[in-house]
Amino acid sequence: MSIKEELLKFKIKNQSKSELEASKKAGFIKSSIDLENQVNEFIKWYYETMIKDFYSDGGRYQYPKRMRDLIEKIAVWYELRYPNDEINRLMYCYGKENAKMNDVMFKNNPYIKELLDENADTRYLDWPDFYNASVFLKSLSWEERRYFESPHYKDVVYLNPKTRAAHLHVTQDGKVEMAENISGYTHGVIHDEELQGLNIRKVMELFKEKNIELPKNNELEKAITNADNWISQKEGILNCAMYRIIERGGNRIGPRRAFLFAKEFRRNIDIPMMYAIDRSDPGLRLLINEYLKIGGSKDLKCYIDYFSKTSKNDPIATISIQDLILTQRNNAASFYTQEETDLHQRLVNALSSNINQEEIRKEKVRQLRLERKLEKSRRKLD
Repeated sequence: MSIKEELLKFKIKNQSKSELEASKKAGFIKSSIDLENQVNEFIKWYYETMIKDFYSDGGRYQYPKRMRDLIEKIAVWYELRYPNDEINRLMYCYGKENAKMNDVMFKNNPYIKELLDENADTRYLDWPDFYNASVFLKSLSWEERRYFESPHYKDVVYLNPKTRAAHLHVTQDGKVEMAENISGYTHGVIHDEELQGLNIRKVMELFKEKNIELPKNNELEKAITNADNWISQKEGILNCAMYRIIERGGNRIGPRRAFLFAKEFRRNIDIPMMYAIDRSDPGLRLLINEYLKIGGSKDLKCYIDYFSKTSKNDPIATISIQDLILTQRNNAASFYTQEETDLHQRLVNALSSNINQEEIRKEKVRQLRLERKLEKSRRKLD
């Protein structure tokens, strides 16, 4: 499998619509804008849903700690991949950046200088591409990597585990290979062969459409719930990594680094934007432009100076992106970004090209005639 294919798999770009919907249904509810609290809420959900009823006391203590470690590891990896100066180079927010990471890691690296020729292609590698998601994923332990796998389904799913009569033979990705005794269980309403090739979610929908009730302990609903929880777990890990990226990076670097993370891993781009409002940030308008260009909303309410609060319970004022556009300068020298200036110029050019030049000439002639008549009138009065 190529790096691109592995990246696509890891970034969840091939998630099915049903999986995305399931993630929303099974996800934990965030009740606080505090980033640390949001991570804590996920860990609590993870413990209650995935750990408490399945592990001994040792596991119940260790697994939440390991989950925090994994979330932190992802955040640290992204910091190493996009250090502060690299973020500033990509999304300006302060002064001038220092040496580029490509130079630090490849061109000026003493180990590479000693090992490779000065003109070696290695010296022209790109650091963020070099330390990509696929490489990072492979560097994790097997226990950590498995969190990013798609949910696996049991090979046999019983409608009623007690009788073990009507059941489905299911592939790991949830498709029905063969159904047995479904016809008898549904009294002929649904036939075994109808279910072959269907995803078990579709089977569940079909049962509901036909008003067929299942026992409370049926394995069909349990299999779907388990898959939903696994998807929510994966989504929660990536979301919490984004929260930690924001918090670890501070008021300017954190939201920008998280913005890159959100774009790469299909997170909600609203979240880093909400925490990015530092009115002294010289590149804030540029960040807003980037946010809007990829589908951000002008109505989004953002937290003003989130990183200036002194406690978790401090009230935080909000401002909309629309109001920020109207009031926030691009930098000390100009109100508009270069992109906005170019847009204004294109608009002026377009309007100019639509004006009838012949009408302009005629209007000038009329103005000259009027001026001559007024001049003649003044001379007569004199």
